[in-house]
Amino acid sequence: MTDTLAKTTPTAATPRGSNRAPGRRAWTGLRSVRSIVKHAMLILCALVMLYPVLWMVVSSLRPNDVIFRDPSLLLNDLQTGNYAEGWNAFADPFSVYLINSSIVVLGAIVGNLVSCSMAAYAFARLEFTGKRLWFAIMLLTIMLPIHVIIVPQYVLFSQLGWVNTFLPLIVPKLLATDAFFVFLMVQFIRGIPIELDEAARIDGAGHPRIFAQVILPLFFPATRASSPR
Repeated sequence: MTDTLAKTTPTAATPRGSNRAPGRRAWTGLRSVRSIVKHAMLILCALVMLYPVLWMVVSSLRPNDVIFRDPSLLLNDLQTGNYAEGWNAFADPFSVYLINSSIVVLGAIVGNLVSCSMAAYAFARLEFTGKRLWFAIMLLTIMLPIHVIIVPQYVLFSQLGWVNTFLPLIVPKLLATDAFFVFLMVQFIRGIPIELDEAARIDGAGHPRIFAQVILPLFFPATRASSPR
């Protein structure tokens, strides 16, 4: 009886993980070293990639004859007049070019979003004669390279007197000329349940109200993807 009790009774109250503790501590230390080395390498790579940007900023504050002679990032002579000279280096101040770019970008974005979204709603929700044919023709325009249409476009804009104006860059965007964005929005609108349109139609909403209050708020992700860059 005593032999049986001796066999079933644990001989020592040692913790289970006592034999594994040194191995675990060694593995934890190794992981810490690897993590430190990895982060040090990442920081070094970040500094290498940031060096051209930092060199450009520092060089903009140096005299012209020192820019390529000193590759370091230390400033011995601060030259802030370079910015004033660069701002007025052309016939017009640089602010004129910024304003021109803002006008073109805003006009193109607004025109593209409004016209492409309305055309996409028509292809996705309306039924009219030749719908599939016009949709196919719209898709075929994606396959035309820019080199094929750029000369006819210039001739047309020249005959309209639009050369050297903002109109050739903005007006075509108001006519849903970006077929890819129209196609993208059509596929997105088709994924919106048509039951929402039917519920709005029961409440007396027409197509303009359905588009503005039901469809438009739901496909903001598609409008952000369709904004020209």
